[in-house]
Amino acid sequence: MRERFPPVAINFGAVRVAGVPGLSLVAIVVAIAFQFPEARWLLALGVAAGTAVAAALIAIRRRA
Repeated sequence: MRERFPPVAINFGAVRVAGVPGLSLVAIVVAIAFQFPEARWLLALGVAAGTAVAAALIAIRRRA
């Protein structure tokens, strides 16, 4: 007879992003992205888009 395991649910909503817990959350995301090619592309595009938005915001604030 097969063993039945209860479903595992992880709630990351309670993790504070600032400080060491935030770094561990980022490490988990990077580890998952290395395992799944789709996640790797999503992470790379997110980093690229975030960099572009940050550069645009810096350029706008310097002009004002």
